[in-house]
Amino acid sequence: MAEALLDGYDFCGRLRNAIAAEKSLAAFARKHGLKEQTVRDAEAMQTISDGVCKALGLVKVLRYPVRDGSGRLASLREIQEKLNTFIRRCGTQEAAARRFGISKGHLSNIQNARRGVMPVLNVLGYGFPVQRFIVRNAA
Repeated sequence: MAEALLDGYDFCGRLRNAIAAEKSLAAFARKHGLKEQTVRDAEAMQTISDGVCKALGLVKVLRYPVRDGSGRLASLREIQEKLNTFIRRCGTQEAAARRFGISKGHLSNIQNARRGVMPVLNVLGYGFPVQRFIVRNAA
C-alpha cells in the first residue's frame, strides 16, 4: 500500500484551516507553544518547523523523484536498495565508486548512512529530493 504524501499546497491548506479554527495565527501559535514568527514562516513556505508539522499532525519527509517520467517519488530506503543492487552488478564497491565518480570510502559512507545520497542520485535515475508530508500515526 502506497503512503499518502501531502505536498506544500496540502500543508498550507491544513495550516490555514487550523489557524482559522483558532481565530488567529497568534492563538494557534499560543495553543501549540510556538512562536508566531515560526508559524508565519511556515505559512509563507519559507521554513517549516517540526513543531508546526506536529501541531498539524504531520511529519516532514524527503522523497526522490524517479526520472523515468512516471512522476513517482521514492523513499531513501528504495534508493539504498537500488544502490546495493548497482554495487553488486558492478562487481566491486571500487568499480561502482568509479562509475559514480567518488572514492570507495565515500561510497561506503553513503551505504552506511554516514553521508547523504546526493552523489549517486543521477546515476541511479533519481532527481533532487523534494519535501513532502505524511500524516502522523495516531498512537
